[in-house]
Amino acid sequence: MPRPKTHHLTKRSDGRYRCYYGDKQFMGNTEAEAIAKREEYKRQLASGPRPDQQSVSQYTSYWLPIHKSDVKGATYNVYASILNRVLSPIGDLSLSEVTTDHIAELFAALNGMSASYIHKSRILLTAVFQSAVDAGYIPRNPVTAPSIKPPKGTKGTHRAITEEERSLILSVSHRLQIPALIMLYCGLRRGELLALTADDIQEDTLTVSKAVFFVSNKPIISAPKTEAGKRSIPIPSIILPYLSGLSGPIAKSAKGEPMTEQAFMRGWESYLHTLTKAAGHPIAIRPHDLRHSYCTMLRDAGIDMHQAIIWMGHADEKMILRIYDHPGTARAEESKNRLNQALTVQKTVQSFT
Repeated sequence: MPRPKTHHLTKRSDGRYRCYYGDKQFMGNTEAEAIAKREEYKRQLASGPRPDQQSVSQYTSYWLPIHKSDVKGATYNVYASILNRVLSPIGDLSLSEVTTDHIAELFAALNGMSASYIHKSRILLTAVFQSAVDAGYIPRNPVTAPSIKPPKGTKGTHRAITEEERSLILSVSHRLQIPALIMLYCGLRRGELLALTADDIQEDTLTVSKAVFFVSNKPIISAPKTEAGKRSIPIPSIILPYLSGLSGPIAKSAKGEPMTEQAFMRGWESYLHTLTKAAGHPIAIRPHDLRHSYCTMLRDAGIDMHQAIIWMGHADEKMILRIYDHPGTARAEESKNRLNQALTVQKTVQSFT
């Protein structure tokens, strides 16, 4: 008689171990780790409510480590952040209470987000509820109903900021002015900025060695998105006067504490309101627009591509060329002048032949 699948333990080609409980698999770097995950799952089932009565947040909390344990750490953090954010409005509902109307409301709340974010959200939600269907906890997947039509989302909306916007950021005081200046003139990602402290700034050099991701709105310190994310960046002299006398976290809440995800979003809305009031017309800048602008600034200044890759925290030039490198007005004007000069020389040469 074959050994039950429940106790089957195998070693994968990547060196990790996998075991099963029913139709669910658990992975770990060691046999003990894989078995411990399985036993924890069994304990949760035994001590908690009936599977179909588990809340969405309860089910998701152990669905993710079970079904996404083989992805890279940075990718896992992205998945956790998306699920926490998207599912939070229905987190207290039981799995069996979730209807297509609930799912439609979740997607409606994503209107205005990027197409990529909405696409990832749909894939993850589909997978979560399909697992519940496959396990017999709920009869059907509410995410795949024909009536569910997620918004298309925005594409290519990130941009290099205008000179007027740059001037406003330099001149208008706000508690997020310095964080904005650092994203604009040092190219930090939001997560890198929120992990930054005054100790990471030494004279005219800024060191990135950590980043923040969010779990249930709470900031969790981790390594940067990739190994290339660990880097030292020169601080342009134009913002050095703003950075004197800093202490503790660079980005702080209104209470002077490290920022949660919601605190940053509210703070950024307040910052844009202040900029709009100063400008006399609406100012709409996304935090990531500042990183785009930094890359454009590097390329317009003629910075070597290899050096730009290092300062941006990328592994190669693909991301810079595909997304971030927006040719600025100065570079376009310089290219036009070079073309005219080349054609003038060519015409002169032809006149002597």
